[in-house]
Amino acid sequence: MNKPPGTAAQPFIDVLIELVQAQAGTTGFIGLHTWVGILERHFPPELPDPDHTTE
Repeated sequence: MNKPPGTAAQPFIDVLIELVQAQAGTTGFIGLHTWVGILERHFPPELPDPDHTTE
């Protein structure tokens, strides 16, 4: 079930691949900080724009 690059699912696929690779490199479970780091690399949080006003 390979999807061509650039599909809507690609960011999720990239995260899953990186999580599997991180898990393969350990004998236990990967920590929450690792999960957060991987997710933030692929889905960076949108910080508020101080120059943007709603008025």
